[in-house]
Amino acid sequence: MSGGKETPRQKMIGMMYLFYTALLALNISSDILNAFILVNDSMVQTNTNFGSKNELILNAFEKQMSMNEKKVKPYYEKAMKAKEYSEELVKYLNWLNDTIISATEYGGGDGVLESSTGEDSIIPFNRLHEIPVVKLHNKDKYNVPQGILIPEIPGVTKQADVMKEKFAEFNEKILGLLTDKDKKDIKLGLQTDKAWNAQEKKWEEWEHNTFHHGVLIADIVIINKYISEVLNTEAEVLNKLYSYIDAQTIKFDAVRAAVIPKSTVIISGGEYEADIFVAAYSKTEVPFVDIKKGSDSLTLADVKAGGDNLIHIDSASNGIVKFKVKANSIGEFKYAGFINVKGPDGKFQQHFFHSSYQVIKPTATVSADKVNVVYKGIPNPITASASGFTNDQLSVSVRGGGSLKPKGDGHYMYTPSRNGKEVSFIITAKKSDGSSQSFPPAKFRVLPVPPPTIRLAGKSEGAVDRAVLASSSFLTANLDGFLFELKYRVTQFEIIATGKKGVIVNQTVRGNKLPKSIINKLRKSPRGTIIIVSGVKTVGDDGAKRAPGITLKIK
Repeated sequence: MSGGKETPRQKMIGMMYLFYTALLALNISSDILNAFILVNDSMVQTNTNFGSKNELILNAFEKQMSMNEKKVKPYYEKAMKAKEYSEELVKYLNWLNDTIISATEYGGGDGVLESSTGEDSIIPFNRLHEIPVVKLHNKDKYNVPQGILIPEIPGVTKQADVMKEKFAEFNEKILGLLTDKDKKDIKLGLQTDKAWNAQEKKWEEWEHNTFHHGVLIADIVIINKYISEVLNTEAEVLNKLYSYIDAQTIKFDAVRAAVIPKSTVIISGGEYEADIFVAAYSKTEVPFVDIKKGSDSLTLADVKAGGDNLIHIDSASNGIVKFKVKANSIGEFKYAGFINVKGPDGKFQQHFFHSSYQVIKPTATVSADKVNVVYKGIPNPITASASGFTNDQLSVSVRGGGSLKPKGDGHYMYTPSRNGKEVSFIITAKKSDGSSQSFPPAKFRVLPVPPPTIRLAGKSEGAVDRAVLASSSFLTANLDGFLFELKYRVTQFEIIATGKKGVIVNQTVRGNKLPKSIINKLRKSPRGTIIIVSGVKTVGDDGAKRAPGITLKIK
């Protein structure tokens, strides 16, 4: 099965698929799962937009049927067939999403959507694909979905094989609606050819490369990607069938502008692209577009006034104007405009549109769950971020006591309370529509700063020379290998020195330096004298604390 060259959209989807497949080899963190959620939400919105675009074209067919049934009917009937083939395959793919969600999340039954009011909602099986993926608890599980899509048990139906057959059948049937000449112009998706598996260094079947060890949320995204390809193919066929009609003999009394973005979430450094079109257009007339960046409103007076934020696009293909802009900055970006088309009277008519998109940072996260720690008594630096939102859209609160002070650009200083054992940081994002979204709390353990290591004459253990001891007769306290640069000072200690003839020194010292009387005794002590320093008190950046003692031997 072949389908010609890939469209930029299909290339983008392919790159997304490779990205997701690579992520499956990692230990999936909550940040990566949140990225899957964000991309899936964008994919669902794109599919909704495609559905709306196709409905607009079908509505135009119906309008033309009422004006010239004899001429339009053959193409209208094929358009309805295209819709039928598309709906049939989309219905199966939605059923497949329902099946893997039900089996993985709800044990094979209907779903339950939890509510903050305590009144949970029952979601029937055939609507499980409508549940926001953020509500699913087993997003990172792969055994159950894999057992449905590519089971290893003999005799059990592999839904991946069923899908593969349905893809081939759909492509064959929908291409059959077009003339041989036009078939080659349709950029088919749903390709299931073998591909090179870089990890295993061999060619693998499509079903293995696509679904082997695929976690639930990745499988949902991939299936929604295939729904997008089905709707995109339907759109191309509908547009081609529509072009068979002689536009000069058909007049329209209503035209509606539409914006179909390839994605509403763009990685920084990428490119935002959207199709801007009207449902009905003439092959002999080329529409043009005026767009104002940074706004969701525009007037004809703004267009006449011009300005740096105004873009004029006068090229179109089959009535569709391509709007592209580089995504170099992070945040939400709005735009509005007019698409201008000639009416039956030969005069240009303006049709308003507006849309927006998010630009996010490319992120990859590796975390060590066992060392999520903040330390008592000192300020701990914290950085907070959320994909799809700028720092000025975020606020951070803390549960578990202590003080949190913002330092700007997503950075904070947090000082725990002295009695705390665990603390949670909650990020809340303010959306462009004024509503708020809270993310799952990030939990940290609250631990005391470890005691410092004590040294006398630079030694914490072992043998010490009398001369060194006499010239460097003070105690130091340092945190060896600790992440924070904290300073400590010894304020008191006890010292005992014993030799063959008994106790040489037994004294409590205030401060960090040996008195001359003790130095003189140690200078005269024999080799093998044991020095024990205990009861060490220190004071540092996190307050006063005791430190472990040390034992030395005079050599």
